Amino acid sequence: MAGNPPQRNALLLPDLRLLIRGGEVEALREFIEDQHPGRTAELIEDLQSVDGDALFHILPTRDQAEVLSYLDTESQHRIVESMPLRDAADLLHIMSHDERADLVKRLDEDFVDGVLPHLAQAEREDIRRLNSYEPGTAGAVMTTDYVTLPAHITVRDALERLRQEAPDKETIYYSYVVDHNRRLIGFVSLRTLILSRRPAMIEDIMQRDIIYGRVDEDQESVARQIDKYDLIALPVVDASHRLVGIVTHDDAMDILRQEQTEDILKFGGVSPDPEADTAPYWSSTVPDVVRRRIKWLLMLFLAAELTIPLVRHFEWVKIRFTALDFFLPLMLGTGGNAGSQTVGTVIRGMALGEIKGHGAWRVIAREWLTGVFLGFMLGTVGVGYARYRWGQPWGISLVVGLTLLGICTWSNTIGAIVPLLARRLGIDPAVISAPFISTLVDATGLVIYFTTAILLLIKLGA
Repeated sequence: MAGNPPQRNALLLPDLRLLIRGGEVEALREFIEDQHPGRTAELIEDLQSVDGDALFHILPTRDQAEVLSYLDTESQHRIVESMPLRDAADLLHIMSHDERADLVKRLDEDFVDGVLPHLAQAEREDIRRLNSYEPGTAGAVMTTDYVTLPAHITVRDALERLRQEAPDKETIYYSYVVDHNRRLIGFVSLRTLILSRRPAMIEDIMQRDIIYGRVDEDQESVARQIDKYDLIALPVVDASHRLVGIVTHDDAMDILRQEQTEDILKFGGVSPDPEADTAPYWSSTVPDVVRRRIKWLLMLFLAAELTIPLVRHFEWVKIRFTALDFFLPLMLGTGGNAGSQTVGTVIRGMALGEIKGHGAWRVIAREWLTGVFLGFMLGTVGVGYARYRWGQPWGISLVVGLTLLGICTWSNTIGAIVPLLARRLGIDPAVISAPFISTLVDATGLVIYFTTAILLLIKLGA
């Protein structure tokens, strides 16, 4: 079963329930009018489904569309599919084009078949076109709700057009200038329009240096352009450079948050699930969580078996120098932590585009040198720790110190190489997660530790 989230509006809920069950529609509307749509969505989710649905249904259709975008997927499905077909169609008509297409894609097919005939032909075609693009591309996340202007009209005419179209557009801050074939040739901001002389022509004031995305471009790439250039929206064009949509700033932030969530889950050794990744924590059932985690845990469990023959191989060293066993967790823990720090830093740099393919050797060299310095400092501390904290002889203390130097250097180096190599092989670097690196470093750390002990304590007789 899914867990129950702590209620965010515990003090308000009893009074709201009384108003809802008492049919106090006017009082409820007066209360909701003062609330942000996101706050109203919280109240609906915190109420029992019957009361929450009733609160949603008393809202005007335009307010319903705003609130719906803040509701979780489960609530959206339940509320919309409980509406009369005509009311559902009126709601879809008001919604932003991209959110409308996403919602239709997730709703029950029979319900959608009943709703679509109540929509205009242009709206049905818009939904079909947006849902035809490959998932994960700019086309799949863009909206067709934008303003276009021809180049040959005046600023006065453009402002009048904006005044008429503004109520039905998601954003009017940018107007995109297109030719007679809808090819994108420039854009003009609302600020520029307001400050320009009324008789001026759009072609004379528009910006011709356009940052745009391709309809088949990866959605994360488009979102990062919006973030990098601090854009409110990014135009999207097809192979013929015709304007087909825009990706807005809020959608870009959702994309980046989703991509970061996927990377964090992969990095933690959890199989990503596109639906569950964006869902609230409490909406996932325990079986779902187990299903997503068990695969990686089993893989890591089997990978950890590599350490068993290594421990057996060096068993004679442990018997001869029993103190080595005492410091073994310290060695392995340090190696795993150092490797995880490095792989996390490198993957972040790769995700942000700061680490390019041609700079791989510089990255490896940098992390190797970092490992040397870290290992030297930790090794110095380790010698003193073994010698003065636990009273070990100098030989054992030096083995601890030198092993820390070797493990830190090796962990940092391998933590840089593995994600870079994964990208070279076409594998998502985030899949090479911290637990995987830790398991790999554990096995090699044993070799470094006992080999150092053999060389220093047996071969050199320290």
